[in-house]
Amino acid sequence: MNSVEALRTLRLRPKAELHLHLEGSVRPATLVRLARRAGSPLFPDLASVRARRRFDGLPGFLTLYRDVCRLLRGPEDFALVARDLTARLRRERIGYAEVYVSPAIVARLGLDWLEVRDAIEEVFASHERCGGGRIRVLLDAVRQFGPDAAHRVLDLHARHPWPRAVGFGLGGDELALPARDFAPVYRRLPRLGLAPVVHAGEVGGPESLVEALRWLKPRRIAHGIGAASDRVLVRRLALTGVALDVCLTSNDATGAAPLARSPVLALLRAGVTVTLSTDDPGLFGTTLLGEYRKLARLGATPRELAFVARTGFRAALAPPGRHQPSPPAAGPARTRS
Repeated sequence: MNSVEALRTLRLRPKAELHLHLEGSVRPATLVRLARRAGSPLFPDLASVRARRRFDGLPGFLTLYRDVCRLLRGPEDFALVARDLTARLRRERIGYAEVYVSPAIVARLGLDWLEVRDAIEEVFASHERCGGGRIRVLLDAVRQFGPDAAHRVLDLHARHPWPRAVGFGLGGDELALPARDFAPVYRRLPRLGLAPVVHAGEVGGPESLVEALRWLKPRRIAHGIGAASDRVLVRRLALTGVALDVCLTSNDATGAAPLARSPVLALLRAGVTVTLSTDDPGLFGTTLLGEYRKLARLGATPRELAFVARTGFRAALAPPGRHQPSPPAAGPARTRS
């Protein structure tokens, strides 16, 4: 089997995606619709969306992400973006997805988390009932918002558990605050039944990953490409099995790792557990199969493509077939606190 045949096989088979942000899944047409609904001049037409995709580095992308979030004015807007996401999952035959959803962003927007959560839950539950594959949630705290905001995310989940949530992550600006500042937050996770994940090694070097591993003890690391320049760290990742959820298009677009110089194959061939994801497919204009095509262009063999695809299921926090088929719906919250 050659790479073309391997990619054709991958297109037809169920796949897993573990690094996927809800807000970043919005389609360009939906962005224009949200802007018009909000009376905002941010995205007047599709051409403006395409222009905003040409940003300068990670800070430029974070500014774009912030502007997208500002258009989310109520639960119905989050539901609209969630429908964009589930439509893509069906179209790409993604049988299992872990989606970052951020109560911290919802709080910054001045919205009621329970109302937003229930709107998202309704969309995800409908997707599963219709045979669209399983979705689990990673509750996301934004690093630059600080540890207190991260604690509030866990406080919300402690008071009003979301059965769909299987993990807790730390996204946003990796360089804003050191991982050790969030160690007390991560120590709470076992009591809440949430697995630890963290964004690290995207624009930070190996020291960023070493600090995250020391203080936060993650099961998986989103991005993680900064590990490649440290042989000792690479061996450590290979021995421990901590997975790196790599996003080739994202890293290329932000300048974190231009595609031609991506270390993903070197990491994979060194024995590091690697998965492949889109990160923010609506904003980066990519698909999961597109990520596999780029991996093939870098020189991945058909066997390596298939291995990475299988690893997506193996590295999942709630692998299909090992847990109940679907969590109960969150349902309308009757008590607010």
